[in-house]
Amino acid sequence: MAKWIFFFDVDEFIYVPPKSTIRSVLDSLSEYSQFTIEQMPMSSKLCHTVDAAKRNRKWGFEKLVYRDVKKGIRRDRKYAIQPRNVFATGVHMSQNLAGKTTHKTEGRIKYFHYHGTIAERREPCRYLNNSTEINYEKTPYVLDTTLRDVAGAVKKFELKMIGPRLQNTRQ
Repeated sequence: MAKWIFFFDVDEFIYVPPKSTIRSVLDSLSEYSQFTIEQMPMSSKLCHTVDAAKRNRKWGFEKLVYRDVKKGIRRDRKYAIQPRNVFATGVHMSQNLAGKTTHKTEGRIKYFHYHGTIAERREPCRYLNNSTEINYEKTPYVLDTTLRDVAGAVKKFELKMIGPRLQNTRQ
């Protein structure tokens, strides 16, 4: 049986900070049966101007680099469980478990959510922007290149694991 099970969608990506690993984060949370993970909601339309010429070769998480920073709203959190201690699971959290839950995972693990990008088969960049902060459709955004900064390692890992057969696939 798995030690931990994560519940994620295909438009969500886990991130742990440098010098951490998924294993080290999970080991630090081993006293809990469940923990929740903070969401980093990313714009599905705003892209940085510096990417304009090469955006057709970039992956979505490389070019969609503006994070929603609206204050005072409750964001969904995803979660991971230790299945040995859980009797049933829910959509965003399990309430049928033996043991403790923690929501204090900030700085250790987070997930980036690119809501609305998977169903869209065309280029997601609708608006190119050159600033580090922007208000768009009454929502404040800041430039966040966290996932873009690890894209090279992700691509290298994918190439190693599944080979070159997807390299010429239209992004």
